[in-house]
Amino acid sequence: MSRKARASESQNIFFGNRDKGAFIREKLLHYGVAFLSVALALWATLLLNPYLTSTPAALFFGAVMVSAWYGGLGPGLLATVLSTFAVNYFFFKPLHPQNITNPNIVVPLIVFMLTAGLISWLNESRRTAQRQAEANLKSLHESEARFGRLTESNIIGVIVANLNGLIVEANDAFLKMLNYTREDLCSGRIRWGEIVPLEYIEVSERAIQELTMTGSCKPFEQEYICKDGSLIPVLLGFAKQGDRTIIGFVLDLSERKQAQAEAQHRSRQAEEAQSILQMLLEQVPEGITIAGGPPDFPIIANSKLTQELLGRPNESLVGISCESYVQSYNLFLADGVTPLTLEQLPLYRATRYGETIHDEECIIERPDGTTITAIANVVPIRDSQGEIIGAIDCWRDITNRKLMEEALRQRETELRLITDTLPVLITFVDSEQRYRFNNRAYQEWFGHSTAEVYGKHLWEVLGKSAYEVLRPYVEQVLAGEQVTFESQVPYKDGGTRYINAIYVPQFNRQGIVEGYAALVTDISEQQAALRDRNLAEKALRDSEERYRILTEVSPQAIWMGDRDGGITYCNQYWLDYTGLTMEQTAGYGWIYVIHPNDRDRVLKTSMQAVANATDYEIEIRFRQVSDGSYRWHIVRGLPFRDPSGQITKWVGIASDIHDRKIAEAALQQLNEMLEQRIQERTIQLEAANKELESFSYSVSHDLRAPLRHIAGFVELLQKRHNSTTLDETSQRYLKIIADTAKQAGILIDELLTFSRMGRTEMRYINLNMEELVHEVKRDLIAETPGRTIHWHIESLLEVQGDPSMLRLVLRNLMGNAVKYSQTRNPAEITVGSIDNENEVIFFVQDNGVGFNMQYVHKLFGVFQRLHSDPQFEGTGVGLANVQRIIHRHNGRVWAEAVVDSGSTFYFSLPKLSKKESDERTQANSAN
Repeated sequence: MSRKARASESQNIFFGNRDKGAFIREKLLHYGVAFLSVALALWATLLLNPYLTSTPAALFFGAVMVSAWYGGLGPGLLATVLSTFAVNYFFFKPLHPQNITNPNIVVPLIVFMLTAGLISWLNESRRTAQRQAEANLKSLHESEARFGRLTESNIIGVIVANLNGLIVEANDAFLKMLNYTREDLCSGRIRWGEIVPLEYIEVSERAIQELTMTGSCKPFEQEYICKDGSLIPVLLGFAKQGDRTIIGFVLDLSERKQAQAEAQHRSRQAEEAQSILQMLLEQVPEGITIAGGPPDFPIIANSKLTQELLGRPNESLVGISCESYVQSYNLFLADGVTPLTLEQLPLYRATRYGETIHDEECIIERPDGTTITAIANVVPIRDSQGEIIGAIDCWRDITNRKLMEEALRQRETELRLITDTLPVLITFVDSEQRYRFNNRAYQEWFGHSTAEVYGKHLWEVLGKSAYEVLRPYVEQVLAGEQVTFESQVPYKDGGTRYINAIYVPQFNRQGIVEGYAALVTDISEQQAALRDRNLAEKALRDSEERYRILTEVSPQAIWMGDRDGGITYCNQYWLDYTGLTMEQTAGYGWIYVIHPNDRDRVLKTSMQAVANATDYEIEIRFRQVSDGSYRWHIVRGLPFRDPSGQITKWVGIASDIHDRKIAEAALQQLNEMLEQRIQERTIQLEAANKELESFSYSVSHDLRAPLRHIAGFVELLQKRHNSTTLDETSQRYLKIIADTAKQAGILIDELLTFSRMGRTEMRYINLNMEELVHEVKRDLIAETPGRTIHWHIESLLEVQGDPSMLRLVLRNLMGNAVKYSQTRNPAEITVGSIDNENEVIFFVQDNGVGFNMQYVHKLFGVFQRLHSDPQFEGTGVGLANVQRIIHRHNGRVWAEAVVDSGSTFYFSLPKLSKKESDERTQANSAN
């Protein structure tokens, strides 16, 4: 049934995949042949009808046979039906009958139909038998091909043997299995009895007996002897072919036996692993929880320590679901306050999401209220398809470690504080020459934080040049030897420094160098100081040598004494001058060459200086050995002190001032004569000044009287004679006379003012220059009606000075600005100030006609005018007056200008200190 089903299924699949059109065409062809066969039989019978009167259906039997042979039962039955209708219609009388009721007609037709139907059925049976035979033949060929492929594929060994035990044929798999060659097979050297070990002879004989009785034997296991004598386990199966031929199948069981052995080994290992696991769960110092597979991931094992960590040493907890397990105790984040949700629990995440947890820290609250700090490591277990089938959760109690870490952090903080306060560079470098620790001084020295330097190699931080200098010492300390050295190192980021360094190696328990600690002191300043000291000492030696030479050749007496003033050294000048030896001079022997009248005074002064530890200077007369005369010397003594301020020695010099004393006496006499002459001259000058002042007033009065007469008579003439009496020229002459007289009066007034300015006593007060400028401005506006003048008066600083004099200065400068800008409309006049460190500068600026800077040196002279245009009237005395007033205030005055672009006049007044201001105020009050 299964074979038919498979054939049917195969056929159905075949037809299901065939072209439906081709199938229909094939069927139509079969039925077309049936129609054609019947038609040919009808035509032939009608043609031979005279000869076939007794058997009209003979040819129609041939048509049915052809149709059934070609098309099978369906076309045969169709041909039978068509032939029956054709015979009845064309060959039974009456011809062309409408109803069939005559037995003579019905019986032959029935016999024809039965006979034709039998023919069709027989042909269908033949076709079926033919198809079955073809299918069997094809299956046989396929089976033979499969057997051939199986034999040739060398998957299993195939042998053909006779009942005598001679193997007459074998495939390569069998020969390879026993290490025989095809030549061994052909030569008949492979016999059954020779390849079967003695212990398997009985088994082989039972198999042969079963084969003889049933034609085949059940597969059985035994061993064969290979050509090299080794044994190989095999599975044998035999079938009898004919009377004396046996076909056998040999399967090499080496791999299966090895797999079984390995399976047994693995089973033993699993049992051992289970035993070890159980022992670990009991003894390992870790909390271990093992969860099973889905859907609930039940707990299948718990270590003893796990239950103790959870505070439930007497509860198993095995068998409950993973979700219930993780919810049976309280877990918090590392802060000890925030509880973990179910989704955050490590075992839940591993079993539900396959997450691997590494060293996740949490707080466990046990039933008794105590807490521990633990870290969890959870690994999901997966099958070969990657599906989660469980998880292993390892807990470790790190409470003590956390306490130790906290203590260690505290100690590290203290150590960091200590190292950061030390004025040396401290660092630790591991065996790979990478930085692991730096103190604050190291960070500040290089300008890199600990995080930036940590893990970097020495040469990355120090620079290649510095590393090459330090490299021999680093290699030496990494070899296990402590190193102390001083060197000049060109650091990349720290400049070139001179350092003192101590490298101390650190060893692990095995005695291997793990790294080294370095203490580095920057001695650049000390080295610089040492160099400076060496240079200073050399300079001192050179200076002492120069001093010694200078003292020896000096034309003055140079001496040195001890702390009490006793002489310890004198230069050659002293010895030559006094005729004393050094031994005679030492101590106080020098007293005896002093003039007797000076000795008490000299001793008193020197002893007082020694007692008070102060410098002293005194004039002494020393006796000269050459002629016994005394000459005046000035002696200066200076004490030398140690760092504590104590006097260690005295140094002095005695200079010959005899000629100077004689000159001073002469000069004193001359000064006394000069003083007398000055007093006499002062009296004369005071008298002359008084006479000059009287003369000035007299001149002023005498000069003004004629001018007044001239002006008065001109005015009388102008009143007496009207404009019709005098012609235009006469009137112009009178006007010129009047203007000239007026100008002469103004000139006399200004000359008197200029003269008085040098003698007038100054009255210093604090002046608001801004108010003074506005007063002068109001006067000038009143004097210039009708003019458009834009005044720009800035905020002016206060100064100290004489108000009347400074008002005259501003009157002259601002009046000049108004006068020389009269050709401009509008006129622009600016008054401002500039605050300097020691003085205040004021300026008056206009947009007038300006002047040529080539003649600026003449500007402040008396009667010096740079503009001769009658349009700009003036006497040439105003700016001279300005300069005299400013100079009396110890200030400066100057000007700048551009022709036709205006000018700027500056004057400065010094800033008086509070002391000077008070002194001048007091002087004003006294006056």
